[in-house]
Amino acid sequence: METGPGRSHDVVIDPVSREAIGRLFRGDRFRFEFGMRRGDDRWFDPTPADHPALDERRRWLAATPDDCVLWRPEAAPVFAEMLELFGPSEGPADPAGLARVAARWEPDFLLLRHDGDGETRLVGGAVCFPSSWTPAEKLGLTVDAIHSPVPTVNAELGARIRTFLARLPEGAVFERENWGLAAVPDMNMHPRLGLPRLGAGTPLEQVWLRLERQAFRALPKSGGVLFIIRLTVHPLEEALADPEVRAGFVRALATMPDEIAAYKGVASVRAGLCHRLGARP
Repeated sequence: METGPGRSHDVVIDPVSREAIGRLFRGDRFRFEFGMRRGDDRWFDPTPADHPALDERRRWLAATPDDCVLWRPEAAPVFAEMLELFGPSEGPADPAGLARVAARWEPDFLLLRHDGDGETRLVGGAVCFPSSWTPAEKLGLTVDAIHSPVPTVNAELGARIRTFLARLPEGAVFERENWGLAAVPDMNMHPRLGLPRLGAGTPLEQVWLRLERQAFRALPKSGGVLFIIRLTVHPLEEALADPEVRAGFVRALATMPDEIAAYKGVASVRAGLCHRLGARP
C-alpha cells in the first residue's frame, strides 16, 4: 500500500466551503441534486505557488503519472482551448503540457468532447485526488457510462445531464457541489492505495467530509467541455457545527437508499452516525 503525506485538510472551514456545505444539507431527504447555478471566471485564477495542495499534486504526478494523467489524441484541441482561459499559452497541447498545468493549478480537471454520435466522452484530464474511483478506467467512456456504477443517477438525472452538457452557453461557468465520507483525511483516495474504509466502529472524530466544488465551462471551438473538481477535506464534526446543517445531514443519511449507501461506502457506519449526531443538542 502506497500512502504519503496526503493529509491536506481544513479544520477551520473557509466561508466558501461552509456555504457549500450548507447548500448540500438543507433538504428533507436524500436525493441526487442537479443543483447547477451560475459561477464566474474566478475558477481560472492562478493558484498561489505556496498553496498546500500543489506539493501533494506534484508528488502524485511524479509517483503515479499513469493514474493521474488522462489523454486520448482527441483531447488535444480541447486542452488547447482550455489553455486560452489562462491567458498566455501554457502549451504544448499534449500529455506533458497537461501534466505541467496539473502541477501548477489546484483543482483536478476533466476534458469532455462531443462526438459525431451526439455523445459526450471523457478524452483527457488530470485527477490527482479521486474519491475512491479509478480515473483511467473512465477514459473514452460516455457520460452515461461513467455514471453507470452510481445507483439511480442515470435514471433520475441522465437526460438532464446530457442536455446540460450539449447546451452549455458559450462563456458561461456553472457550478455545483457533491459530497462523500471517508475514514482518512487523505486527498488521494485512488482504490489502488488500499486506504482504510469506514466501518461500524469508526469513531465520529475519525470521519471526514469530502467536499467537491465542481464547475463546468463550454469549449465551443473544440466541441468540448471543461469539468473542474476542487476538493477539500474537513472533519465531519466541524463541518456539521451548525445545528440546522447537522440535522439536514442526518436526514440525508437516514433516508439514503441502501444501494446508494453501499455505493458511497457508508452502509455500515450510517446508523451509528445518525444516532450520535441526531442525539446531540
